[in-house]
Amino acid sequence: MKKRLKKKITKTTTPTKTILKWIREFVTKPNPVFGNLPPCPFAQKAIIDNKVEFVELNSMADWRTIYGIIWNFDFEKKDVLCIIAEPTHFTAQQTVSMAEWLNERFMPQDIVVLEDHPKINEYVKEVKLNNGHYILFLVQNLSKLNNFSKMLESGPYYKNWSKSYLSEVKGFREKKKSQE
Repeated sequence: MKKRLKKKITKTTTPTKTILKWIREFVTKPNPVFGNLPPCPFAQKAIIDNKVEFVELNSMADWRTIYGIIWNFDFEKKDVLCIIAEPTHFTAQQTVSMAEWLNERFMPQDIVVLEDHPKINEYVKEVKLNNGHYILFLVQNLSKLNNFSKMLESGPYYKNWSKSYLSEVKGFREKKKSQE
């Protein structure tokens, strides 16, 4: 009796492909918690218009690497820089501290760094916003982000956000901007 060898087919995935899948399946899908808007209503257009750059950090990367990537990024050509690190590359506290440190340096140049770590869950109502797989540093123009946020204020987008979470997400951007 001949045994057939089944070929194990594995799809090779990369951190970028995983994040793109999360964007496609969650970030850009309308959700009732956000007034039937997607969690990020502007992500789909940015992806379609090729305005998002993905950079995967290697295992040797540290805060200096991230600083250099941001410093050399051309925000005139692309709207969002998505820096991706393995989930164990930095602790949750290191990730938050780096984002704070980077914001102190880049917000005066109208650039903001938002972080996402698999061990720091963020929710609006019952909707988990984190990608859950990788550490992300999402870097973009602060003025543009604040303008988009302002556009959403007049509609139902923020109606389910707790005051504390809204303050945490938006407050630091406005506070730093007003200190200029």
